[in-house]
Amino acid sequence: MRVLNCLIYEHNLSLVLLASLMCVVGSFVTVKLFERTLAETGTAKLHWTLLSATTAGSAIWATHFIAMLGYDPGVPVNFDATLTIVSALIAVAGSGAGLLFASMQQRWLAALCGGGLIGLAISSMHYVGMFAYRAEGVVQWLPEYVLSSIAFAILLSALSIDRLRSHSGKTHPWLATFLLVAAIVALHFVGMAAFAVAPIAGMGTGADSEAFDAMAGAIAVVAMLIVGTGISTNIVELRTRRESQSRLRHIALHDALTQLPNRRHFNEKLQSLCEGLSTGSGRPFALLMIDLDRFKKINDTQGHPVGDLVLARVAKRLTHAVRDSDLVARIGGDEFAVIMPGTDDAAEVGKLAERIVEVLSRPFAIDGNVSEIGGSVGIVLAPEHGRKAEVLTQHVDVALYSAKHEGKGRHYFFEPSLIVELQSRRQLETELRRACMRDEFEVVYQPIMNITSGGYIGAEALVRWQSESHGDISPEVFIPLAEELGLISRIGNAVLRRACSDASRWPSDLTVSVNVSPVQLMDPRLAQTVAQALEETGLSAHRLELEITETALLGNAEKALSTLSRLRELGVRISLDDFGTGYSSLTYLHKFPIDRIKIDRSFIDKLPSDAGSASIVRAITQLGGSLNLSITAEGIETDEQLSFISGQGCDHVQGYLFSRPLKRERAAALFNSRDSQTAAA
Repeated sequence: MRVLNCLIYEHNLSLVLLASLMCVVGSFVTVKLFERTLAETGTAKLHWTLLSATTAGSAIWATHFIAMLGYDPGVPVNFDATLTIVSALIAVAGSGAGLLFASMQQRWLAALCGGGLIGLAISSMHYVGMFAYRAEGVVQWLPEYVLSSIAFAILLSALSIDRLRSHSGKTHPWLATFLLVAAIVALHFVGMAAFAVAPIAGMGTGADSEAFDAMAGAIAVVAMLIVGTGISTNIVELRTRRESQSRLRHIALHDALTQLPNRRHFNEKLQSLCEGLSTGSGRPFALLMIDLDRFKKINDTQGHPVGDLVLARVAKRLTHAVRDSDLVARIGGDEFAVIMPGTDDAAEVGKLAERIVEVLSRPFAIDGNVSEIGGSVGIVLAPEHGRKAEVLTQHVDVALYSAKHEGKGRHYFFEPSLIVELQSRRQLETELRRACMRDEFEVVYQPIMNITSGGYIGAEALVRWQSESHGDISPEVFIPLAEELGLISRIGNAVLRRACSDASRWPSDLTVSVNVSPVQLMDPRLAQTVAQALEETGLSAHRLELEITETALLGNAEKALSTLSRLRELGVRISLDDFGTGYSSLTYLHKFPIDRIKIDRSFIDKLPSDAGSASIVRAITQLGGSLNLSITAEGIETDEQLSFISGQGCDHVQGYLFSRPLKRERAAALFNSRDSQTAAA
């Protein structure tokens, strides 16, 4: 009852209301700053401790002083300036020290030490301030109220720190704020109930209320400014931090070159959509994986800066091609992905894939140069093709591989049967690597005939491979695969050495032709490899003929010319294989040291009935004759084809009409037989 009587009858309620407002606002800001301080470490923690302590101490002291100015003891009152200032410093220093202790690792110990110290600081500030309150009368202190006020301050402050340490939500810790308000209010008004003044006869009857009101208002304004500075600093810093975090998150989730979402962003989006499917709250969606075709050639021939510009242009084209709701991401060097939420309509997704393939096939004009690439697209539909991100990613990779394997520049929907095909290919790749390590390839020889004499002039070396699980594999299958796996040079070099070794046992007037891949032709060590094979086997250089294709000359003409020139210096002959099927150009025949032209079997197959093929063959033989080049027709299977070719002036022929490819033993026996010797002569 004494506390209530003191509050109601001995205080100016308007100043009490002002002090309460100061207390609530100050406590709110103090708890907010305390929360931020506890989250910091190192030097930043000390900075925030100073700001928090200054704000908290000012708010606590202002609440106490304004409420004390509202107290009417019934006698004249004045203040000791020194003690008043000391009381304010106690509030600031005690709050800072308590906050440092509140950061201790053990929560209960932090609440006990940190909260207890803040409670003691509030109590010390109050009673030092009361000693600065000089009432002109007989002052009496009631110990039970003094002790109770201190106990309330320590207990409630400790509970406030405990609740603040346990708070983990995104909302404001209101309970901690309420407990701090309770600690300040309980300390002050229970402490004021402990203060009693008896008037002295002849002295004045009261304090100057108007002066005290003005002083209270001024203190409130100053304290509010300090508190406002504290919360403003916190708000500005939080905004700056959020902007920095937003920028860092953007950097972490976006590709620096294209500004598209990166693989991490893509994975998060895909995972989120899949989680929606698993809970039943999500919508169907489509996933498209895009791989650029022929992009490596741009980096190799025009440089990586141009390649980067092409990638940036690709990103823009893809962004314009999709819907506003779709996500376009760059997930690798030349790999992109599109997520189409809200649809599993194959027709709609297919139209987008066609549009992507079309826009990527358009030329890119960069710095006066024209770059041409393309794009292959793999597609999966969720949940039809899977509900988990890992499954969908695997399936779309399978579909993309199928699109590239089928000729690139197209789109392919996932089908379960594709997995079986891919597994078969993976097994074939493994066996091909093993065969390369064990040198399990066989070299067979198809004889080449002289049309005029009817004798053998040599043979073409052909590589064969029998897989453990797939049986005989066509060179049209395993040679491109070996090129993709980077094994073709090793296989080609092994075939070259074996062919030279076998041919060294044939009659000295017979030659052997060996195919050279584009990869081998671009290898500056090819001439050295050939010279070493000739030296090891003892085969004369003029008996070796290397067959190259027209496409092999496209990658780097100057490099190819240098390699071919060194080979010619060794005495090796050069043959242009599959002539007419690639980028046939008279430039090749004029610029490169070519000795022979081989007419591709695709033209021979249609002879003599197809007029177009007949005209092409006739033109090639006339061209070769005018340039003094030998002409060989491959793929002769009928007498009609042989008759036509003979009439066009072709020099040499090979095909099933004369002989199928022979194993080394049978080829050696054929060439070393008396009939063969006579025919060749």
